[in-house]
Amino acid sequence: MKKRMVALLTAAAMLVALGGCSSSSQSEKDGAGKPEEKKEEAGGAEDTGELQTVKVVMPRDIECLDDMAMWIGDSQGYFEEQGLKLEMISGSNPSDIQMVSTGQADLACPSPNVTMAQIEAGVPVKIVSGYDAINIYGFSAVNGKGIDTWEDLKGKTIALGDASWESIAAPTLIAAGLDPEKDVEYVVNGDSRYQMVSEGQVDVLFTWISEYEQLKGMGYDFNYLDGSEILEVFGASWVAGTDFFDEKGETLQKFLYALQKSIYFMYLNPEAAADITCNQFPEIEVEWDGALGCANGRVGQALGVEGSLEEYFIDEVGVGYMSDEAWNTVIDNAVKAGVIKEKLKVEDCYSDELLPELLSDEDKADAKVDAEAYQCTSKVYESAH
Repeated sequence: MKKRMVALLTAAAMLVALGGCSSSSQSEKDGAGKPEEKKEEAGGAEDTGELQTVKVVMPRDIECLDDMAMWIGDSQGYFEEQGLKLEMISGSNPSDIQMVSTGQADLACPSPNVTMAQIEAGVPVKIVSGYDAINIYGFSAVNGKGIDTWEDLKGKTIALGDASWESIAAPTLIAAGLDPEKDVEYVVNGDSRYQMVSEGQVDVLFTWISEYEQLKGMGYDFNYLDGSEILEVFGASWVAGTDFFDEKGETLQKFLYALQKSIYFMYLNPEAAADITCNQFPEIEVEWDGALGCANGRVGQALGVEGSLEEYFIDEVGVGYMSDEAWNTVIDNAVKAGVIKEKLKVEDCYSDELLPELLSDEDKADAKVDAEAYQCTSKVYESAH
């Protein structure tokens, strides 16, 4: 594996936006959000007139705010610059991984614990890049309910979206000194889980940074026990079938390069990221503070730093890089939590062989122009301004 060394950074603080949205009242909507002229992609795909479709299956309904980087890349033309067309597919764990393994989709983005369980079972997939640089998972309860520390989780009910989330929550609970099988009770209640916690029907919400920030922005009075403070691992990662990995490596590199550019745009202007996604899904009921909170959360998840983006993830190692040290921690904790029976080798789970080149100066400048020129047009933004 490539020996590009970097310490796993654990700070989950939300980054300060370097650029905001200007009022959409000064522009026509059909021209908003994208400069009229785009220079040619440095090192990008040749223009053959045909785009290659990349099918991406997510472990949930895609009609949500969490995939902001995807919609940035789509709306700003970053996938197209690489000769790609994005197709997003709603899925669930572990069927998303199985879809990738059988060629029904090209890429999935589950938790590494879910992926490792499938790898141990013989499913032919490999993790090819990180997406969340830190342990994004945490637990929330209503403020004033006396659930303020990790120890307070003992004896409580925890709301999950589906049963597979048990394997995702377990390592953090174990790191907190709890026995997931004896000390807590899981309640699977899908999309209604945070309402049920708010109403007192379930004690605790298993959540993640961007969702928590979104809920806080929507007025939910939740606290947050941050898993990254007690367990230094990483969150969701990109998974490809071994056939796709072997046969379409160039396509994979182009996808990850475009995604890297999208994340840089999101870092520069989280407000634009929120607005783009609200325009993508205008039926989502969310307040602007909630949408912007989710965008800031997504930046923190993707980069895991408070500042120093260029130094660590753009100029040195690249967005998506995961160290062997971090991987060994993930594997050890998966064994401890019973997610996998025996310790896997890092190379059985992950390869950074196809990580793309670092974002070029030209593409950083291009993304900066886009981010600074973006004008918000969503009804959610306009209702708050």
